Amino acid sequence: MKKMNILLCMLMVSFVILSGCGKKEAENNTQETPAETGESSETETPAPQTEAVGDPVELSVAHIGALESPSNLAVEKFAELVKERSGGTITVTNYPASQLGADREILEGIVGGTIDMGLPGAGITAIYLPEYNIFDTPYIFESEEHLMNAAQGELGQELADKFLETTGVRVITQNWKRGTRQSIFAKDVKDLEDFAGVKIRLPEVEAYLKAFELLGTKPTIVPFNETYSALQQGVVDGMECPLDWIYDNKFYEICKYLVMTNHDYSIMTVLMNENKWNSLSPEQQEIIQTAAVEAGEYENQLLADKESEYLEKMKEAGVTVYEPDLEPFLEKVRPVLPEITAAWGEGLYDKIQSYK
Repeated sequence: MKKMNILLCMLMVSFVILSGCGKKEAENNTQETPAETGESSETETPAPQTEAVGDPVELSVAHIGALESPSNLAVEKFAELVKERSGGTITVTNYPASQLGADREILEGIVGGTIDMGLPGAGITAIYLPEYNIFDTPYIFESEEHLMNAAQGELGQELADKFLETTGVRVITQNWKRGTRQSIFAKDVKDLEDFAGVKIRLPEVEAYLKAFELLGTKPTIVPFNETYSALQQGVVDGMECPLDWIYDNKFYEICKYLVMTNHDYSIMTVLMNENKWNSLSPEQQEIIQTAAVEAGEYENQLLADKESEYLEKMKEAGVTVYEPDLEPFLEKVRPVLPEITAAWGEGLYDKIQSYK
């Protein structure tokens, strides 16, 4: 009987052990495999991070472009590119919409070192170097291609080098277009005859003032950030600007007569205080340079895409668009262009014409 009991106990223990093993195997077989869950069986490798380049740097960039303007969107693009390519060591703070003043104040801030970077119009840059007036002289360039050939060619580099020597401000790039400039008025102005006696807001650019005098207007200098109120109050009868600036700054709300004068193909100069530039490592300088050029190409494409869109939107808002014969405008201005440019440099006019 004892032997029988021992044998029965051994059989029961064996049964329990075998049952447990079977249960464990069943549990293992019901677990989801990595392939079934879509998860990797190995630890995922994190995406490579851009290596930090140089010491941390903060840069301020100021300009007068409205928030939705191609120029401001391009500055934001520039900031993104710089942050990414520097591994986060360069931070760009953008001050759009004249937050730090009009073009002149921004330029003076860059010269004085209170603003690191900016992109004023080339005509404003002429405050310190008169030769830059060529990039904002009405009817001196026949096309955007003519303009860009000069701005990015040997002539443009000569002016950039001279500007650095004169002001201590570096021209980073001159490939940002400012758009073809048109004229818009609060009164019904449609052709050259109607320009006589009209008060038009102009920037503080010598060539503009002279050209619009020749066209018969009464040029009035008004800071860009005060132009809307000047139009509201009747201080001026109209203003001139590229289409995107007219639309983004809502000048068409007051001025309902747009004259396609096509009087200027202009650029913005991307500038940087030289002391700030010299504080950067060579790698950081390269990042700033290439990002500025790339952002300029981005801005130019946005501008090209939006110009026809802006024109249609203004028509929908009740703006009358005139496309006058421009030959009378050219006859008034072009004969004096060699005389105007001679004051800025001997042979300058001929150099410009060589880039056609």
